[in-house]
Amino acid sequence: MKLYYAPGACSMAPHIVAREAGYTFDLEQVDIPNKKTADGGDYWKINPKGYVPALRLDDGQVLTEVGVICQYLGDQKPQSGLVPEFGTMERYRLMEAGVRPRGCRSRTR
Repeated sequence: MKLYYAPGACSMAPHIVAREAGYTFDLEQVDIPNKKTADGGDYWKINPKGYVPALRLDDGQVLTEVGVICQYLGDQKPQSGLVPEFGTMERYRLMEAGVRPRGCRSRTR
């Protein structure tokens, strides 16, 4: 798994969630203005939206959006307690409130 991030951007939350859940993953910094990865790759090819975060899974699929990535990470490691169990009223209340998993807020209202 690889998390694409940029300092000062919303990518810190998924980074924290991944660490808290105990994932092993790679990090790659993205130069957002130039849409280049640290190794010079074309970031548009990784995320056509052009912004961070993006999470490349081991099977090659890419997830984007802070809330989606955080919920995915929490769902894959339910023992971490980072998100309520899917299908429970607590989970829907979390989603209803627009709250991301613990420590995972991307935007203020």
